[in-house]
Amino acid sequence: MAGDTQPDDVASATNDATNDATSGMTAHQRAFADHLLTSGAVKFGAFRLKLHETQPDAPLSPIYVDLRVLRSYPDAMDAAVATLDELIVADGPAFDCYADIPMAATPLVAVLSHITRVPMITPREPKTHGISGSINGAFNLGDTALVIDDLVTHAESKLEAIHTLETNGLRVRDVAVLVDREQGAAAQLATAGYTLHAALRLSQLLDYWRATGGIDDDAYARALAYRV
Repeated sequence: MAGDTQPDDVASATNDATNDATSGMTAHQRAFADHLLTSGAVKFGAFRLKLHETQPDAPLSPIYVDLRVLRSYPDAMDAAVATLDELIVADGPAFDCYADIPMAATPLVAVLSHITRVPMITPREPKTHGISGSINGAFNLGDTALVIDDLVTHAESKLEAIHTLETNGLRVRDVAVLVDREQGAAAQLATAGYTLHAALRLSQLLDYWRATGGIDDDAYARALAYRV
């Protein structure tokens, strides 16, 4: 009967939606997205974020992405590092070393450094004992550092790390992350003169998880609508 929805039509529409959500993602990105769910690195509920330190009255986030969990799952780490390496190769920023923002990105960048044979340094708070300084690792004045973090919401922590690096005689042009929560960081960094490179946007991940059955429509809608 005209207007009736047949099972084959439903299956076709479902397949089309899944294909649309995954067609723009590479194999490494899909593997990374899958591991985020299976490892428990992504949770849905109501969560405070770093931004709530300065905006305590902001709405709680319905999604929390914690890539620190990945260090306990070697296969997930492999997928994350492969995705990060793929991003850097594709976008092609010029740099002499990696600079991780501790602590979530530290194991990821350590593995990436080992695989690619690119040196790694880490900006940190100055110590009050032992050898002074605010950067772990060896570098030359004038070296260009590619700043790497796991994800970005707002850009404050990235700008703090960049300030530490530049104060110590390094140059910074680019910041690379695995996940951009799409809450204004790219524009903040651009205003300050830096370029954000993100392997995946949160909206891409949400589209992929919904299309592949990883999350339901309610979780999808609440997470997609959250912007602070």
